[in-house]
Amino acid sequence: MKQLLKFSASWCGPCKALAKNFDHVTLGDVELVSIDIDEQMEKAKQFNIRGVPTLVLLEDGVEVNRKSGVLMADQIEEFIK
Repeated sequence: MKQLLKFSASWCGPCKALAKNFDHVTLGDVELVSIDIDEQMEKAKQFNIRGVPTLVLLEDGVEVNRKSGVLMADQIEEFIK
């Protein structure tokens, strides 16, 4: 099972741009989990998040990929493959 963790913050402009790009993404069997770093600081610490937005792809609970910054819809789809 794949999960895509999307770390962001309400005050983050690039995070808002990334969120809009997700409107055009086909996730397939990947579960999207949105995490606000201000509300879930422990989760951000657990994954050693240094900046937002950051995407972390988990496969069976193990991190297999990570990317920071704004990605376009096609880049997100490529990232989760």
